[in-house]
Amino acid sequence: MSAVPALENMPGPTLPSVAQSVLSAFMPVRFAQECRRRYGSVFRLRVFPVGDVVCVADPVLIKEVLTSDPEVFRASDANNLMDFVVGRSSLLTMDGTEHTRHRQLLLPPFRGTSVSRYRHIVAEATAEHVRRWPVGRPLRLHPLLQDITLEVMMRAVFGITDAAKLAGLRTLVPRLLHLNPLLMLFPQLRKDFGKHSPWGRFVHVRSSIDRILFAEIARRRAEPALADRDDVLSLLLAAKYEDGAELTDQELRDQLITLLMVGHETSATAMAWVFERLARHPRVLERTVQEVEDSGTRYVDALIHETLRVRPVVMDVARVPSRAVRIGGATVPGGVMIALSLALMHTSTELYPDPASFDPERFVGSRQTSFAFLPFGGGTHRCLGAHFAMMEMREIISSVLRSRRLRPLRGPAEGVLARGPMLVPARGARVVLDQHVVN
Repeated sequence: MSAVPALENMPGPTLPSVAQSVLSAFMPVRFAQECRRRYGSVFRLRVFPVGDVVCVADPVLIKEVLTSDPEVFRASDANNLMDFVVGRSSLLTMDGTEHTRHRQLLLPPFRGTSVSRYRHIVAEATAEHVRRWPVGRPLRLHPLLQDITLEVMMRAVFGITDAAKLAGLRTLVPRLLHLNPLLMLFPQLRKDFGKHSPWGRFVHVRSSIDRILFAEIARRRAEPALADRDDVLSLLLAAKYEDGAELTDQELRDQLITLLMVGHETSATAMAWVFERLARHPRVLERTVQEVEDSGTRYVDALIHETLRVRPVVMDVARVPSRAVRIGGATVPGGVMIALSLALMHTSTELYPDPASFDPERFVGSRQTSFAFLPFGGGTHRCLGAHFAMMEMREIISSVLRSRRLRPLRGPAEGVLARGPMLVPARGARVVLDQHVVN
């Protein structure tokens, strides 16, 4: 049997591709769960503009894909929609030996033992922002948390403290990250029809950010006391490949933009879901506040993990095979996207008892089976900043709960809204915070 008929015979919805695209965009979790219920842990979708997509929710198959030859299961081909933002030198757009070479150079500042040096930056940035938050009335935490994580990235990763540059990046970066999604879906629109056209506006913002970053890179290269700095940019400027070569300015720029895209938005969204969950689970909130007051982290970590399980920040991670491969007994042709559905796997009844319930206790004192819990992805493309993200979330959540009291809310949980690849709280994580008065 040829490869194409095998794919065509794979179970999946028979709805028109337009309907499948709309459901995937506006009801991604519910649609995928219904597909799993009907068709099992491997099914086929047809979505615009990708075409055929093979969705996989089986942990055995997910492990198989993530641990196989990265030259066969390519992440770069799945991420190439973003190359006009992150650049050709981004880890997201690399595979194989090139990816390994760059990752080994970039990894040291993000190792578990290294990220603790940035805790004070996270604490200071959080305290500065929380002081300005209104108390006693509803507020949307998601955009406020985005402000904090952006500040942390600019200080800890870029090492920028100049007030004018910080102000410029605070304005420009959100405009870059919240780009018009049509530019990603329709490459034909990437033509400059003037400064008010979608592409014209994007190019203007990207160029403005690049000017700041390239100027900062040049200034930092000329700084005599570079070795005394510990921000990520300075550490990368001092790093060398095995052959003695250094990162070029363009490589540095591309990795910094990648860290912004992957780190800033994902951490803020994960924490927004944490507070949304806490606001509706008083007993979990009480336990978390008690641990924070006791300067503990064990339950806070369990809280973060359980939140990432029931409210994933992204739906899946994708790979595109370079040749025909076998997935779940079927042949998938080369070039067809394979979506490894972490959201579905994390809500499997076979892996998690009562998966719909919110219970951080399931992560206290226990480790999940390998490749059954992958909030930061897996394989050679596992999130480079996973340790940094956990430190940042742990510190921000603890800092907020030390200075504010989160008021439990009544009413239904917030729905999931797809904003590009991100799954965000539909109402922006709407909560009420009161001033914490120390007796």
